[in-house]
Amino acid sequence: MTHIGGILVLLLGLPVAARDEPQPAEQYKTLVKEFGVAAQGLWNATTDDERMKAAERVAKSTPQLLELAEKNPNEPFAFDALVQVITQELWLENNTLHPGFGKDSPSVRALAILTRDHIKSDKLSDATRRVQYGFRKECETFLRTVMEKSPHKEVQALACLRLAQFLSARLQRLDILKDKPELAKRYEGIFGKDYLEALQRQDRDKAIEEVEGLFEQAAEKYADVKQPFGGTVGERAKSELYEIRNLSVGKVAPDIDGEDQDGKRFKLSDYRGKVVLLYFWSEF
Repeated sequence: MTHIGGILVLLLGLPVAARDEPQPAEQYKTLVKEFGVAAQGLWNATTDDERMKAAERVAKSTPQLLELAEKNPNEPFAFDALVQVITQELWLENNTLHPGFGKDSPSVRALAILTRDHIKSDKLSDATRRVQYGFRKECETFLRTVMEKSPHKEVQALACLRLAQFLSARLQRLDILKDKPELAKRYEGIFGKDYLEALQRQDRDKAIEEVEGLFEQAAEKYADVKQPFGGTVGERAKSELYEIRNLSVGKVAPDIDGEDQDGKRFKLSDYRGKVVLLYFWSEF
């Protein structure tokens, strides 16, 4: 209190720390910006130490993002923050050597909140787009739940397409892990040894059959649903099916008809039984 001209004046105000603390929305923007800086840092990194520092920055900010979303569930940024949590953890898994968060995975918690609180949101398509690049069981469960429970056809369609893409990519990663024991060890640490072993024991033919079935469903049931970045779900699903059935390792290569460097016409099938190197190039 102070006296001015005989008048008693009461000075009211928040504590200095409270007045200076950024608002939740500003904190969200800062954390997202931090991820952008770290991602650029990894892109520009030339040493292992620089790569490690970039990963550590994201590993620190990701749990902070989740905490911010949990403390402010009704803020406009909360949904986007949950999706950002998933994006950042997937970035760590797929682009760095970060050992993962173990049982404290922020993305697992973010997926649970999205499923519980936002399953009817028409904004879930972006979340499914991010999740398709995952590997863990919770990503699969999320995509299946969205496909089953979303009231929006567009969201259902993209969840169906992306579940098929997720399962297909997971099979491809399992093939890679067979020849990369160090990477397999890292995956055991991130996703759990039991989970990885269960995936390796699955019937591959049945797994591929399910992938094809999901692509067929996307192509037939959601043929005209547009994708966010061009084309339709049906077009993409048919393209993926063609690749699985005709361009996978072990499949007979599609025949090619063209001219060689001397202008002589030929077919790829003319060289059946021989080792062939195909070199594709173009000029603009």
